[in-house]
Amino acid sequence: MMAKVFTILERYRYAALFLTLLGVAAAMLFSWAEKPFESDPLQRTLLELSGPFQKGITKGMEFLEGVWQRYVYLVHEEEENRLLREIIEEMKQERVELLEFRGENERLRSLLGFKQTFPKPLLPAEIIGRDLSGWFQTAVIDRGTRDGISEGMAVLSVQGVVGQVMESSKGFSRVLLITDPNNSVAALIQRSRARGIVAGDGHQLCRLQYLHRSEDVKPGDLVVASGLDRVFPKGILIGTVLSAETRDPEIFQRVAVKPSVDFSKLEEVMVLCELPETEELDGP
Repeated sequence: MMAKVFTILERYRYAALFLTLLGVAAAMLFSWAEKPFESDPLQRTLLELSGPFQKGITKGMEFLEGVWQRYVYLVHEEEENRLLREIIEEMKQERVELLEFRGENERLRSLLGFKQTFPKPLLPAEIIGRDLSGWFQTAVIDRGTRDGISEGMAVLSVQGVVGQVMESSKGFSRVLLITDPNNSVAALIQRSRARGIVAGDGHQLCRLQYLHRSEDVKPGDLVVASGLDRVFPKGILIGTVLSAETRDPEIFQRVAVKPSVDFSKLEEVMVLCELPETEELDGP
C-alpha cells in the first residue's frame, strides 16, 4: 500500500510542487497586501525559492512565443514567395509573348514594305504546315481559292523566291518549294548574266542546271529569276552560288546554290495573285 502511495507521489511530484509554490505565492500576496512595504525572513525565503521557478516559466513562455512567431513568419514568407514565383512566371510568359508579337510585327512590316514596292498584286499568307513524309518539299498556307489563289501562282518572301502553288482548296493551298526536285525556276547569274534552270535537290539546297561549262560563274555569285518562265518576276533573288565544278567530258557545269530563303524559319509569305501569262493566254 505504501509503495503505491509513493508511486503516486512520484508521478505527481511536479504538480504537488507547483501547487505548493502557488500556495506560497498566494500567502506572500496576502501578506504583502497587508504590509506592502514590510517583509520578514519567511517572505524573503519564499521569494528566493520561487524566483527560479518563475524565471523558468517566463523563459518557457518567451521560447514558445518566439517559436510561434517564427512559425507565423515562415508561413507568411512561404506564401509571399509563392505569390512572387507566380508573378515572375507570369512576367516571363508576358515577355515571351511580347517578343513573339514584336518579331511577328517586324516580319509583317517587312512584307508590307515589300508589297508596297512590288509592281504586282501580292497577298500575304501564313505557313501553317509542312510536309512530314519527306517525299516532297512543300508547305501549307492559310489562303485558298476564296482568297483568289490558283494553282501555278508564284510564292515569294522578303528574302526571295519561295515556290509555286501546286494545289488549292477553299481555305488552304499547298506550295511546292524551290528545294523540291519537281520545281524549277528560270534563272541567271546576276554578275555574268549566264542563264540556267534552278531546281531543288530534295533537301535544303538547289542546283543551277544547264549552265554551259564555258559560262562565267563563281562561288558567291547571286542567282536571280530571269523571268523567262513567266511565273517568277525578273530580278527576284533565288540564292547564292556555293560551288561550281566542271567535269570532263560533261558539257554543263555542276553548280550548287543556297536559297536566299531560310525555309526552316519561314513563317509568312506573299502570293503573287497573277497567273502566269501562258495560262492567261490559254484560258477561256
